[in-house]
Amino acid sequence: MSSRSPFAIEWTPPNARRRKFVFEPRPTGGYDREEFEERDDEWRFVGSEIVSNVSLETPGGIVLDTS
Repeated sequence: MSSRSPFAIEWTPPNARRRKFVFEPRPTGGYDREEFEERDDEWRFVGSEIVSNVSLETPGGIVLDTS
């Protein structure tokens, strides 16, 4: 079993609905990236894709790198 955990990133674009990406580890490696949009106080599924690795960078450096 993988020690990787799922994680999410949420944001609100100007003049648009709140959005969320959820990265769910795949048993065979990589992640399922699922996209959601908030409507009527509920998250609605928009789409998904498989990604091989994920990185999150801030001005202070890399916070997350799954490569």
